[in-house]
Amino acid sequence: MERIILPMKVHAVKLEYRRLILDKMIHGYFCVRRGKKTVVITHDPENPRFTTRHPRFLCISSKLGKIYSEKIISYLRIKSEYDSLLNSWNATYCIAPPRVNFPINQYYDPHYMNNEYFNNQKANLGHYVPDNPTFSEDGELKSKNELMAAGLLHQMGIPIKYETEIYIEETDEKINPDYLISFYEIDRCAYLEVLGMNDKGDYAVRTSSKINSYSKGQYRPGREVIYVHMYDKYNFDGVYFVEQVLSAFDSLIPDSALEWDSNLRNIQVSSAEEVNNQTLNDQTVPAC
Repeated sequence: MERIILPMKVHAVKLEYRRLILDKMIHGYFCVRRGKKTVVITHDPENPRFTTRHPRFLCISSKLGKIYSEKIISYLRIKSEYDSLLNSWNATYCIAPPRVNFPINQYYDPHYMNNEYFNNQKANLGHYVPDNPTFSEDGELKSKNELMAAGLLHQMGIPIKYETEIYIEETDEKINPDYLISFYEIDRCAYLEVLGMNDKGDYAVRTSSKINSYSKGQYRPGREVIYVHMYDKYNFDGVYFVEQVLSAFDSLIPDSALEWDSNLRNIQVSSAEEVNNQTLNDQTVPAC
């Protein structure tokens, strides 16, 4: 897929999540100054005397320069994500993005499936070995559908763990879900099952049994577990898959978490202004 269109609430959450991170980060960039590779600090929350007009220059090879270089690399990565999301928002909507009330007050979750839950789960615990496994960076996958799904999840920026393990007390059995996926911006995660091969009787029976076990264990569809049924065994419908995952993500964000300013219309917000709380006229960055 060339472009993934985010639902409005998901888009707003991803944007605001990164804006708040940038507010707390050291800002800067890299350049060559007097023949030396240099890291330039233009904003430091702990040292307000460094600004875009009065930056701090550090040689990258110095001890302090190496420390700050890692911080600026992280800043530039987050800023790039923020700029991309903001540009996409401005191209799609004629209203400024909302503020988001973090942490988001979540719907009832009987299993406490938050970021800590995701981080504590071990991956690749499945025991079934297929005749023709598909190898990927996420492990030894069981099918091409799972490989395609993993690729799209990475493209959406959703962290995944393949075949973790859960114990369903109500049925006294262990299940290895296809994926555990993290919606880390809202401190939630969910199991994801990519269901296909419905023409094979034994597979259909196992699928029905698995869904029944999830239900008895209080794993609710669209909340703690997401089912994506791929009915065409010859073609993986990437658009449908993305829609189902993002729809579940969107449904986990209460409308009350977003604060809209009804007076703002046709506003194009500059990411640099948004992050640094300065106008473009104030941002005179000295040349290296």
